[in-house]
Amino acid sequence: MKRLLLAVFLAALLGPAKGQNTIGLPLIVNYNKVDFHGGAQTWDMAQDRRGMMYFANNEGLMSFDGTYWKIYPLPNGTIVRSITLLDDRIYVGGQGELGYFQPDSAGALRYHSLVGLLPPGQRLFADVWEVYVLGESVFFRATDDIFELRNNAFQVYPPQTEWQKMCLAGHRLVAQDKRDGLFYYEGNQWIPLNNGKLLGHENMAGITPIKGDSFLITTLQRGVYLLKSDTLLNTSGGFKSFKSWISCVAKFDDQTLVLATTSEGCVLADVNGRIAQVISDKEGLQSDHINSLFLDKDKNIWVGLDNGLSMIAYSKAIRYIRPNKDYELYGYSSRIYRGKLYIATSDGVYSVPVPSGSGDLGVEKGKFDLVPNSRGLSWRLDEVNQHLLVGHDPGIFDIGKGGAELVSQDASWLFLPMSPVLPSKYLLAGTYTGIKILGYDHDKFTDLGNPAGCSVSFRFLAIDNDSTVWTSNPYQGIYRLQLSRDKRTYNCRLYTEKDGLPSALNDFVFRIKNRIVFATVKGVYEFNPSSGKFVPSPLFYPLFGTMDIRYLNEDQEGNIWFCSGKKMGVAHEISRAGSGASVITWFPELTGQILSGFENIYPYNPQNIFIASEKGIIHLNYSEYIKDTSTIALLLSTVRAYGRPDSTLFDGYDQGAVPHLPARRNSYHFEFSSPSYGYRQTIEYSYKLEGYDTDWSLWTAKAEKDYTNLPDGEYTFEVQAHDNLGNTSEPVRYSFVIDPPFYKSIWAYLLYGVLLLSSVYGLKKWHDHRLHGQKLKFEDKQRQIVTLHKLEMQNVEKELIRLQNKQLEGEIFVKKKELADANMHLLEREDALARVKNEINKLYQRTDDHDEVRTALQLLNSIEKNNENWDQFAAYFDQISDDFLKKLNAPVSLLKQGRSEALHLSPAESLHKGNRQDYEYIRPRSRNEQVQDPEKIQYRKEGESKRFSE
Repeated sequence: MKRLLLAVFLAALLGPAKGQNTIGLPLIVNYNKVDFHGGAQTWDMAQDRRGMMYFANNEGLMSFDGTYWKIYPLPNGTIVRSITLLDDRIYVGGQGELGYFQPDSAGALRYHSLVGLLPPGQRLFADVWEVYVLGESVFFRATDDIFELRNNAFQVYPPQTEWQKMCLAGHRLVAQDKRDGLFYYEGNQWIPLNNGKLLGHENMAGITPIKGDSFLITTLQRGVYLLKSDTLLNTSGGFKSFKSWISCVAKFDDQTLVLATTSEGCVLADVNGRIAQVISDKEGLQSDHINSLFLDKDKNIWVGLDNGLSMIAYSKAIRYIRPNKDYELYGYSSRIYRGKLYIATSDGVYSVPVPSGSGDLGVEKGKFDLVPNSRGLSWRLDEVNQHLLVGHDPGIFDIGKGGAELVSQDASWLFLPMSPVLPSKYLLAGTYTGIKILGYDHDKFTDLGNPAGCSVSFRFLAIDNDSTVWTSNPYQGIYRLQLSRDKRTYNCRLYTEKDGLPSALNDFVFRIKNRIVFATVKGVYEFNPSSGKFVPSPLFYPLFGTMDIRYLNEDQEGNIWFCSGKKMGVAHEISRAGSGASVITWFPELTGQILSGFENIYPYNPQNIFIASEKGIIHLNYSEYIKDTSTIALLLSTVRAYGRPDSTLFDGYDQGAVPHLPARRNSYHFEFSSPSYGYRQTIEYSYKLEGYDTDWSLWTAKAEKDYTNLPDGEYTFEVQAHDNLGNTSEPVRYSFVIDPPFYKSIWAYLLYGVLLLSSVYGLKKWHDHRLHGQKLKFEDKQRQIVTLHKLEMQNVEKELIRLQNKQLEGEIFVKKKELADANMHLLEREDALARVKNEINKLYQRTDDHDEVRTALQLLNSIEKNNENWDQFAAYFDQISDDFLKKLNAPVSLLKQGRSEALHLSPAESLHKGNRQDYEYIRPRSRNEQVQDPEKIQYRKEGESKRFSE
């Protein structure tokens, strides 16, 4: 019975290449050798517990963490054919080489060859095609031998003829001999399977578990066999209709198998025998020839090709709908109508039948067909009055059972019912040259013409509750239209920046939440009728702020789908966001993929969101998308210290001892990544360097960080990752120490202490010496100051003496003049007395000594004697004054000796204490000589016999 069921299952797998694909294709990411800097061919793949991917490549072992590729060549530089993981070791097999890579103390992979452990006669071998771990043993299969490594020793198992393949079947290892068929390993020996020769000349491609102890064996020649316990069973099925061979097989889930072919790409089939998907170069693979196949922890399908690597994100919630597989078409609009999905493209309208219900239509199988009579540029699909209208470049079309039927030859953008009650009798169409009125009667649309107004291309239309028509042109501004009652004319008013809009460019009008809103370059605005101005929307401005909004659409649940620049997001309904706050979910993996300038989002239901794209239509299963609450993995890839030369401190594996770096190595480069291979664009990073940064950085998509000119100290670099759904990784840390430079070492500080003490002592000595010198300089300065003061005092004293002498000279001059005048009077009186005396003498002689005459003569002699005393006084006074003037003109040295007397004694006292001189008064030579100037009176010094008495 089981064999019959298996035969039925395998028979259903016939002809997969002719089966239909799913409507939506998974994301395919291609990597070529320019990306990973390795060889073109990849032969095997593996993934460690951290999420790191490893590839057996023509140029060595390659690793990939989602952002950074690294390559580790074998010592002999040959091809790596196979890899497997055990603990922290990566066992590899190559051409004439086998061994393992293991991280060293710095976290860098180092290769350890095991060839030296082989028996000397077994060290020459060709390619090692498979490596598997079974229990405590590692098995390496070459063509000539199978090598078992256990306890650091090898056991060699030669084939009966030639070992062709080795695979794991659960906890059992199965190998194929070219002549004797299949063997399984048990008890240190290879035991033939029951009916093991059933494969004949077919080469085993892979073993896949089905249920319990049953396994499906596929062969390179497209055969399928059942392995149950230790017995091989034949089937009547297979993949005989394949044009190419099957290179390898893997189990996707309990219901789906993945088969890699040599010329038809990758095939996915469910357990019911249906081909679910064929992914080949037409669907985006780089090549249809697949050498290796691997499913990672997230169910991403990796295929090793002849010209690179491809990753198929088959289980993700985003898929791509290509209506025409032969050509890439722009997808402008989409609509589900009467059991079909319609897509308006740059080359017509395509449709595909879809089942009813709320399932994921992206995984449904179907084939698109071009709607008859719809060829050409199709802009928009709108369902109005239960009809599907197409805004087309050749005109307006109504899609019916027979294809697209022309309604009007005027090219149109979109359609809007003019009444909220359906069916609407009149429709408003935005055309290239204004608006058009369509009539609806008897289940048909008629062209009622274009009302007279302004000739402007109207791509966006919305009708207010008061029947006011709002429209916009992205290059002119917002228009307000007022239709006449007969709908033959309309008034048109243009609103621009002067009316409150941030700009007249890139303004778009929509009806959201039963209100007319305007998306602008600085947020969402509304029109205020009372002021006649546009103002920020009180409902949407708190949500979007000044964000550049280009598109808005509301789904049935009240979520608002929008486009901002080249990004797309959804604002959850306020009641769902909780706490009265709105939540925005971005879709960074779609950034740059939306159709810029013609944005369109059709939220049919939460499982089916259709997005206009340059490559058809993007399908988003939003329900599945937001269910992803997996923990984000994060890897620190590299830590590098800049210098001469640069050095790698850490290469991606567990950190050993904390490194101590010299002070000159103060600049560092950190690389990190999340191994989220399906949607790397959703990951952002935040980092912090403890000991330097005060807080975590802002979230950024950049997966590297540089620090330069760090001071010495202890540091710990921390980084964490999160995705657009708020899932956050645990922080990853790396610690290091920058040692202080020599001038900050303990020996340097001891030296600084000695130098400091020496400097203090030397400074003290220098200071004392300097104080002594300053003291001497001060004393000398004081002496100079005293001397200068003395000189200044002398100059002052000299000036005082000069002034006093000048005053005395003036007084003496006056006295001399008075004395000269008195002398003149005396001389005149003396002459008179002399004449009187002469006359009296004559009288006395005549009177013979008359007593009276004699008395008179005596009186005259007495008078004359008094005159002589006066002459003597005048002579002495003139001598005194002349000597005083000489003293005034004496040298400065004489003045120093007598400065105290000169300051405190009168001139007479000074002369009294000085040298006294005797003078002789010289009278005028005659009585008639008149003295006019006292200076002209002559004095002559007499001998020491005459003195001036006090």
